[in-house]
Amino acid sequence: MEKYLFINPEARVNQAIPNLGLAYAATSLGVKVIDLNTLSSPPDRYLKVEAETLGISVQSRTLSEAKKIARKYKEKFPHATIKSVSGFLDVLCCYPYMDFDNRIHFAEPFSDEYPFPNYELFDSFPKFQKNWKSGKWQYVVMTSQGCPYQCIYCSSRNRKWLSRSAENSIEELRRAKERWGIKSFNIIDDCFNINKQRLLKFCELVKPLNLSWACANGLRADLFDEEIARAITEAGCKHISFGVESSDPDVLKQIKKGETIEHLETAIKTAKRYAQSVSGFFIIGLPGSSYEKDLFSLRWAERLGIIAHFSYYVPSDKVLEADQIFYGRDAEPVSDIYPKNMQKKVYRMTAGMRPGFSWRKLARKVKGLFK
Repeated sequence: MEKYLFINPEARVNQAIPNLGLAYAATSLGVKVIDLNTLSSPPDRYLKVEAETLGISVQSRTLSEAKKIARKYKEKFPHATIKSVSGFLDVLCCYPYMDFDNRIHFAEPFSDEYPFPNYELFDSFPKFQKNWKSGKWQYVVMTSQGCPYQCIYCSSRNRKWLSRSAENSIEELRRAKERWGIKSFNIIDDCFNINKQRLLKFCELVKPLNLSWACANGLRADLFDEEIARAITEAGCKHISFGVESSDPDVLKQIKKGETIEHLETAIKTAKRYAQSVSGFFIIGLPGSSYEKDLFSLRWAERLGIIAHFSYYVPSDKVLEADQIFYGRDAEPVSDIYPKNMQKKVYRMTAGMRPGFSWRKLARKVKGLFK
């Protein structure tokens, strides 16, 4: 019998991104992880392993699935203790972590003191390593956590910014390249460029690793400038993303974005001079928005020549109702700002902007909407 067994429930999205919070927890305790999100079949394989304590990583998107797993496990192993696993990482991929009444909790703040995640503890590791070595998937790394800004749509808002040193972050990447053969990586910080000097140090140190990378999250447009654009691209960054949310100035004010259209356009134009590709993240159904305004955001993205990723707005109080996903194949609108069938129309219209998207195809599709 195992002392502990950890489970990552199926989330239906982000199969190429490991559960970082669970990875850190498992590494700290040396616990094996059954990863049902990246390796969904067979779905009940956790019932073949008896453990004194079953730890389940619970996010808002997986609450019902976590409860189902707990119930099934308790039916087969009635003496097992069921706990949630949580810690310093409050949010991953925009979804907050949640707790059962009984939990395994890591209270130490995010810092260099945590061990590097050991993904070999995941039963999905062979799939990760195969895709990392081929370059199909990017290794993900979080170098800082938290964001002091007030954006109402974001679960990471108004949180103290905590960071690892640039040296510690680079060492994780160096070991991952040496040990697992990674070809590229992706920064998924909440706010990567809040400390410019730390970012520049990171770029200086990562350059000798000769890894290509993307900054898909955490770049604020109002903190982005030409020096940063030059530094990250010279260090191997090929793709830059910004959270745009909407191209309407009034909507930006209502959501407390803290940025203007001028900030966003300047940052995007600067990034395009250096990066191979630039994208923006947009949200359908924000407070103060409308069908016309969301369509205009699409037109605005087309004018600037960026890849645009659209997701649904889910108010923070509704995220915790469980299992509400705001991007991906099974996402559904929650906002009542305008009819949900029209929000779905915008979402379907922008489906082609996800991986494999052709900008010319999209331009033909939306051209007639703005005549």
